[in-house]
Amino acid sequence: MKPYEVRAPRSGELRQLAQLKIDWAGLDPRPNRAAEWAYADQLSAWMDRMGDKMLCRVAVMGDELIGMAWLVLFERVPDFGDLKRKTGDLQSVYVVPHKRGRGIGLALVSALCAEADQRGIPRLTVHSRTPGIVLYEEAGFHQAATLLYRDAPPAQE
Repeated sequence: MKPYEVRAPRSGELRQLAQLKIDWAGLDPRPNRAAEWAYADQLSAWMDRMGDKMLCRVAVMGDELIGMAWLVLFERVPDFGDLKRKTGDLQSVYVVPHKRGRGIGLALVSALCAEADQRGIPRLTVHSRTPGIVLYEEAGFHQAATLLYRDAPPAQE
């Protein structure tokens, strides 16, 4: 039996989840406690608004959240032969540093992939920094040389 569980977050864990998201972002300096709690409220409201267009899975060891992964679901422009083209984007996969190397990240990603498969979502994407690529390839993702992206130009003052 694994020493951790992967599941959907519970309402009483939203502050811990917000703290994981802040850790993932690597904010320096770290927000104060009041700002973290305000962010937790905003994150909770966003999750409520998104409803079934978003999935979150957390890794839990005891009472502590030790990892998270998010999947945002949306429909693509309909094709003639496929009027409901669903897709998903995997985001903010994070495991606390002292728990890495134990398969937790792979378990989180695999849980979201399984959920997408159950919902009939044929394509998932993920944008990763180089160290994470091995994890995603192990979960069945493939690199595509044709994927392009555009960053918005800097704001003009």
